[in-house]
Amino acid sequence: MIWPYTMGRCEKRTHALIDQWLPEGAFMLEHHGMDMSAPPARALAATTQLALNALPFVRVLFALRGIPHRGEMTLGKMFSNKPFLLLDEDVGRELVFGIVGPFWDLRRGHMPADIPDSPGEFREAMKGGRVAAIGNFRVDPAHDGSRRSTRVWTETWAWSPQLIPTVLFTAYWLAIGPWSAWIRRMFLNEARRQAQEAQ
Repeated sequence: MIWPYTMGRCEKRTHALIDQWLPEGAFMLEHHGMDMSAPPARALAATTQLALNALPFVRVLFALRGIPHRGEMTLGKMFSNKPFLLLDEDVGRELVFGIVGPFWDLRRGHMPADIPDSPGEFREAMKGGRVAAIGNFRVDPAHDGSRRSTRVWTETWAWSPQLIPTVLFTAYWLAIGPWSAWIRRMFLNEARRQAQEAQ
């Protein structure tokens, strides 16, 4: 059982698919959860199929950061394309994605060398000592037990086994961490709005 800190409180969660991608020593950067009045599969689809065009300010932040994207891209598609990689999926339940460093070197028109092309290469990159960030979107039955109420949550974890990359990553996260948290909450809010409008 994991007790992540989320939006000012601790929240119990069961083990999830993302846990299979977290080596010993990985640490949680953020966890955000939200209840949606929609069945689990619809709630997850509303999240992963959310088009970036629906979040223009997020697109501005991505552009400033140099993260490649297109307005018609969905979240699921963006996190499945370089520099990100789709690592694992439990259809209708969870999507796991990741990126390996030095992702703080991302710039417009520039990609870091040796971006993994497969989940196996991603694991090898971590074994080789490269910094990794691993995230997910997952749905579980809401705490009220209703079949039509779903808890949607997303986490971001980091793995950094060497000192210098850890220092660089820490400086990077101090700069972008608050923005990342805000963006994740915007994802969930807009997904909830669309999921509930679709009923």
